[in-house]
Parts: sequence; C-alpha cells; structure tokens
Amino acid sequence: EGFAVVDQSVVRLKDGRYLRVSIVLDREPHDGGYRLKVEQASYQYQSDEGGDRWVFRYDYRRQPTDPHQATHLQVRGSLVEDVPLHRGVLERVHFPTGRVPIEAVIRLLIEQFAVPTNTEIAHRPLSGPSA
Repeated sequence: EGFAVVDQSVVRLKDGRYLRVSIVLDREPHDGGYRLKVEQASYQYQSDEGGDRWVFRYDYRRQPTDPHQATHLQVRGSLVEDVPLHRGVLERVHFPTGRVPIEAVIRLLIEQFAVPTNTEIAHRPLSGPSA
C-alpha cells in the first residue's frame, strides 16, 4: 500500500511543442492482490519547455485540496463572445470535467491539434465495451 509518484516529465512533441505530464498513483489491495488508482494527474500542452506559454492544462485530484474544481480544464485563449469572466481572464476559469486518461489527451493532440505521430494510432473508441 502507499503512493507511487510518477515523476513530472516534459516531453518534446513532433510539432515542436511540449506535453508536461505528472501522475500520482496509489497501490491498494484489491481481490487478493493490488491495483493502481490515479490519485492526481496533470497534463499541460505548452509552447515552451518551461511551461510559461501553455495552451491548455488539465488537473485531477481524487481528494480536493483547494477551492477550485477537483477535476478541471483550463484553456489559454480569447473568447469570441463578450461575457464577463472570472478575474477577467479566460485561463483563470476552471471548467469542471471528469477524470481524463493520458490516452485521451494524446488522441486530442493528434486529432485536434495536428501533432504528428511516429506511427499510425489505433482508432478504437475511448469508451464503451472492450474488444
């Protein structure tokens, strides 16, 4: 039992941008063995290695530790519509979400942000019955 920390990593992508990934796993007893549960996860698509020029970020916490949504998405950009914003800046808005696996983020980058891949990706749906 206990936490296993997957170190924060910054991976250079084939589009010249970066993906910062940090995951904290918990090993817990399950059916006579153990299973791993994601306790915390953070993914950030960014233009610079240091992370000052991020495009979007996603944070997940199984146990909330602050007043923000425990699981949320933030987008750095401008709105087309004129609406009042929290603290006046879109990137400060914490859009609530469910837990998003790293596989879904990778697919998002490939399909919606046109990040090139080394090989073909499987086009199996992310949810639904397993094959």
